[in-house]
Amino acid sequence: MRIVAIANQKGGCGKTTTAINLSASFAQLGKKTLLIDLDPQGHASFGMGVETQKLEESIYHLLADRKKTESQKCIVNFKKNLDIMPSHVLLSTLEQEFKEMPNAVLRLNEVIQSLSSHYDYVVIDSPPSLGFLTFSALRASNRVIIPIETSSFSLVGLNKLLSMIELIKVKLYHTTIVSGLVTIYDKRVRYSQLMLQEIKKCFNENLLETVIRINISLREAASFGKPVIEYSRYSSGAKDYLKLGNEILNDNKTRNLDTFYRDAERLISRSRSTLVKFAIHCPEARYVYIVGDFNDWTLDDKSLLDRGGNGSWQKSFTLKPGKYKYKFVVDGRWIHDPDNPKCEDNIFGSYDSILTLE
Repeated sequence: MRIVAIANQKGGCGKTTTAINLSASFAQLGKKTLLIDLDPQGHASFGMGVETQKLEESIYHLLADRKKTESQKCIVNFKKNLDIMPSHVLLSTLEQEFKEMPNAVLRLNEVIQSLSSHYDYVVIDSPPSLGFLTFSALRASNRVIIPIETSSFSLVGLNKLLSMIELIKVKLYHTTIVSGLVTIYDKRVRYSQLMLQEIKKCFNENLLETVIRINISLREAASFGKPVIEYSRYSSGAKDYLKLGNEILNDNKTRNLDTFYRDAERLISRSRSTLVKFAIHCPEARYVYIVGDFNDWTLDDKSLLDRGGNGSWQKSFTLKPGKYKYKFVVDGRWIHDPDNPKCEDNIFGSYDSILTLE
């Protein structure tokens, strides 16, 4: 039995969508699959058409009092080869309930192992946080899939998740395969294309080849309580998740996790942004622009500085770490920043101001 945890503390990255549709894909490919909804919000349960408020027993009851709760009573059948163990809002209280209990983090693993004869795959939808529930899911898993959508905030918190996985390896002597999965990818957006290349550089062989494209059918299917393959089997969403299921079933790669951790930290560092304020004192100016590498040297309304008091002009930009050349344009005259001594020659025989962000 293989156990796959879907984890990312950032919301909106396609975590639950992946848990639901990867489970359905495994089932479609002939594998007996159990989806465990470990998120107290119960989104995976909702996305599978389960009304959790009507259930008497759930994964919470099984974890809280395993001796008095039968596993089979906590399982809901969705279709052939696909079952779900629904969530319960009281999952959010487990960490407090287990505070004095040694080895509480192993409870989920024990529950799953007791079902090993019934399933080929177990998929765990972790909550979007790094508390007890996610820790339990990581400890129970053979593989962790980290969904990463291609936006500027997609890598926020990734270093904390990787640190937790590393902690499990060191403290609990449990090593799991870590795989990145690109989700909500829109090839029409240039920034998405750039982020995809950055993510590939970071994850290398630890990045799954399948890319989950943005597709309205994925959202619609969840609202109808179905996996996308049941809602729109010929949609790009259904095709992408079937491809992902096949890729994981046939994945026999060996991986260097130490290299992955190092490269991931480098990418996370590069992805951090800083708000930078540019200012210049020009009391007689009628208008002032700022142009540079960060705005493709473009003179437009977005590069026009705001006039402040005492003859000052200023504007702020959110920039990633790197080296930037820039200039001010004052009433049509291109000048370097008089308050920044760092300059470089340019091909026009003048100077460009230099800003370096670490």
